[in-house]
Amino acid sequence: MRVALDSLAVAAPDWLATNIHPDWFDRYGRRVENYRLPKLDSEREALGSTIGADGLALLDAIYDPTTPQWLRQIPGVETLRQIWVQQFYAPEPDVRVKWRTVKDMPPSTIAIHSPHDVEAHHSSKRSIDWVGYKVHMTEICDEDSPRFITNVHTTLSTITDEQAVEPIHSRLEEKDFLPDEHLVDAGYPTAENLVNSKTQYNIEIIGPVRSDPSWQTKAQQGFDSSNFQIDWDNEKVTCPQGHQSTKWLLGLDVSGKPVIRVRFNGVTCRNCPVRSSCTKSKTEPRELTLLPQVQHIALQTRRQTQQTPEWKATYNQRAGIESTHSQGIRCSALRQSRYIGLKKTHLMQVFIACALNLVRLDAWLNGIPLAKTRSSRFKQLQPQGA
Repeated sequence: MRVALDSLAVAAPDWLATNIHPDWFDRYGRRVENYRLPKLDSEREALGSTIGADGLALLDAIYDPTTPQWLRQIPGVETLRQIWVQQFYAPEPDVRVKWRTVKDMPPSTIAIHSPHDVEAHHSSKRSIDWVGYKVHMTEICDEDSPRFITNVHTTLSTITDEQAVEPIHSRLEEKDFLPDEHLVDAGYPTAENLVNSKTQYNIEIIGPVRSDPSWQTKAQQGFDSSNFQIDWDNEKVTCPQGHQSTKWLLGLDVSGKPVIRVRFNGVTCRNCPVRSSCTKSKTEPRELTLLPQVQHIALQTRRQTQQTPEWKATYNQRAGIESTHSQGIRCSALRQSRYIGLKKTHLMQVFIACALNLVRLDAWLNGIPLAKTRSSRFKQLQPQGA
């Protein structure tokens, strides 16, 4: 509301002066601080409804047929309109404006958190909550080279890590920096990314894939999908007891990606002596949801190879990227964007990466080795091998 009023005060002061409500000066004349707000939840809710009504009154005046239409194109006004749709509603004409409940609000992917930067969305990862963007950095990890950063990919905070894989590889290809192996965090490799990276860019993604989400895998008992034999050519699946599936249905999962749904005979499953190790359903037969053949094989193969010492030794090299983020945060305030918008934030992060590359080149030329991971004074007292 304050942003919209300030924008109108600059663009159309005469129009605004004739449409101001007298009490708006007290409510929006200065920055709102949390300590100035009412203490009781009921009073805060009442104030929120009042602010919602003020915003609707301002929008009604702007969208009045007699009002110049160009006022609607002012960015602050359009942002006010979008936020009010997301945050408030009026059940009926002449009824008090109400705040939407959390369940009634839009998802973080489209919800506007700040009128000053409409691209900065709220996101959460583990114990960290923030409003802004994500940055993905790619660097060289060869022992005979400085650990130069070769690519910076900035995204909205609501974009998942797995969605960043293809754009990163595409950008590396444009710069002729494609690696043979790309070491990534656990959030990046999916069955689809494992296959597509190999077929499109001839890159092998080295990163741990998620384990089978079934209760059998989590409990480490019973029969998960790896205990079933799949005949892809004949579209049949054989269970651990030797019984074949009766249905093989092509479909889509909740995200619209292709899957195969396999179902076994109901009578056979209900009379199976090891039914409790296969399904928790009291009446329904066992069902499996499979990925397309190439993706399924790639996923199962990775789940096996990532348990080997050789694979773990290769993947341990990825730990260096954590120090890159730490260096960017400590030296260049990587987590604090000085600019508004995705493009300018990305440009800032590219400049930070360039500065870090110069620091690393200087260290390389002067023979300064990579620092070891820091540990507490107490941890340093621990005997080796203990």
